Amino acid sequence: MNPVIGISTNFLTVEKGKFLGMERIFVNKDYVDAIVQAGGSPLLLPPLENPDIVRQYIGLCDGFILAGGGDINPILYGESPHPALEEFHTALDRSQWLLTEEILKADKPLLAICRGMQLLNVVQGGTLWQDIAAIDHPVMLHSQYGPRADIFHPVRITPNTRTEQLFGEKIDVNSFHHQCLNKLGKDLIIAAVAPDGICEAIEMPGRRFVIGIQWHPEMLLNTSCQMSPLFRELIRSCLT
Repeated sequence: MNPVIGISTNFLTVEKGKFLGMERIFVNKDYVDAIVQAGGSPLLLPPLENPDIVRQYIGLCDGFILAGGGDINPILYGESPHPALEEFHTALDRSQWLLTEEILKADKPLLAICRGMQLLNVVQGGTLWQDIAAIDHPVMLHSQYGPRADIFHPVRITPNTRTEQLFGEKIDVNSFHHQCLNKLGKDLIIAAVAPDGICEAIEMPGRRFVIGIQWHPEMLLNTSCQMSPLFRELIRSCLT
């Protein structure tokens, strides 16, 4: 049987039409396609703050993806809101925080993408720059205006990391974030950086598989096979 990969989901409130105000749960289809292509069976996980159900998720799934999404409420990492803070959903943050903690407790393979990487860092006691423009040195644009499968900037990968084993010393990526890691969380290492020094990947050494990626590798699979090793390694890690 294929490994079952649980994919975190987000809340969406319908803003127009006959379903105005209705709250929905969703995830972008690219995540599902990436897991199927890599040989896994995707399972969408509704965001819930019920510990018993979240622990049941852990038992049902062999590995996990923490998907991208909106901002994280800065009160959860001890900061006041920056003027450039965008939409957040505290109930979503708390439910995915609980899910992340349980994944780490169980040492299940975890791939954390974009917001997912930022959440992993915060769960481990790290902090975020709430807007990249607040950084006190020159930075480049990190939220591209163009097709989501277009590459936007290179990243330099840290030697002797699992990320280097997957991609080599350098790779071109897409970019859709206005926040980024500030203080690094406990037990995490930086696995890749952008040309302006912003963290683009993290790892948790000593685990079966815990990697955070700031770009969106699932979107790049539509035009290139360069990101395929990442998802294949997630699946492989579930089998060891």
